Amino acid sequence: MQYGILFMFLSTVTSFSYLPEVEIDLSATPKQRWKQAVRTILDLHGYENSFGPVFEFHNKTTFYILNTDDYSTIANAIRTHYPEYSSELDGIVEELNRSEITFEYLSAWAYFHEISHISGEMIESTGVLLSVGDQIIHGRNMEQAPAQARNMVLHLIIKKDDKYLGESVDWQWFKVGFSTLLKYNVASLDQNWKFSDPISKDQLLTFIQLGVPSLAWEYRHVLVNDNLNTFHRVVLYLEQNQVACAIYNVIGGTSRNQGVIISKDPFDMNPTISLNTSILGQSNYQYLVQTNYDHWLPDPQNDQRRTIAENLLGQLQTNLRNEFGVFTVMDTYPIHNEGTFYTIIMNTKYNRLIAFGQPSITQTDN
Repeated sequence: MQYGILFMFLSTVTSFSYLPEVEIDLSATPKQRWKQAVRTILDLHGYENSFGPVFEFHNKTTFYILNTDDYSTIANAIRTHYPEYSSELDGIVEELNRSEITFEYLSAWAYFHEISHISGEMIESTGVLLSVGDQIIHGRNMEQAPAQARNMVLHLIIKKDDKYLGESVDWQWFKVGFSTLLKYNVASLDQNWKFSDPISKDQLLTFIQLGVPSLAWEYRHVLVNDNLNTFHRVVLYLEQNQVACAIYNVIGGTSRNQGVIISKDPFDMNPTISLNTSILGQSNYQYLVQTNYDHWLPDPQNDQRRTIAENLLGQLQTNLRNEFGVFTVMDTYPIHNEGTFYTIIMNTKYNRLIAFGQPSITQTDN
């Protein structure tokens, strides 16, 4: 069944690009764990068409708010609270082997999502959950800039103690964490940027010094914690875990109607929206869509992604209430847009993650 669905995808979608796969062994020495990922990108694209322009771009658009003391504060906090992750970052610094890429610099990248909330740089993304039959199909699009960051997207296969734990697709894997995750036999997860009142830089640095984890490390904790072994336990953990900036968590489970959207920020949490409590007028299948705005507010006029996706899902014919149908929604403009890096389709019931590197597309007038 898995190969049949994959063949249908590959034979129908002709514009996607292959995403390199890299195995991450969390039992290896921390400094060695991510070096193969670095080498893979450098071998394929070179520094000047991957890390180099991406770092330069975000130095101007994201990290301009940080001074030398801020970098040191973040680095010292990670050394104190997360020594294992700090050793992994050391290994990435070693493999990049460039004088300007220091531990302090990559420490700031570990909190990229949080810092970008202050600098005002938006990270667009769309998450879709479709409950049909006894399974949840989870679609995910990620948008970012600059274009060279497309060359840094990897499909990661993660194992520990000779056991495969799950998979992730990301371009910021060098934060040694994940913004999307399929934890085998448990849940599919993705993080979406949430518009909210920004916190101050001093507030963020205080959170970091207190040991509040990077958002990327939330999902890493979910992956490796054996106690988070059911959909409901994962949801409860993410509802209760402290965060340092606003975020949506889109989570799918292993069986019918196991799907939620968690909306929270450092100071408040909104009610979790669930598939089985949503009022959609559908008795045989249900769906949820999350972009970057609260569900109780209308989409902005200049960003109708959620409305369009909901309309498309509501009109799905019976033969498209499946992984291919979710992909067709994710591949429709403006859900797939100028900044889309990749599309992922996840199905935890079958431990399946299908990933597509996506080209930029722009709406044209016919």
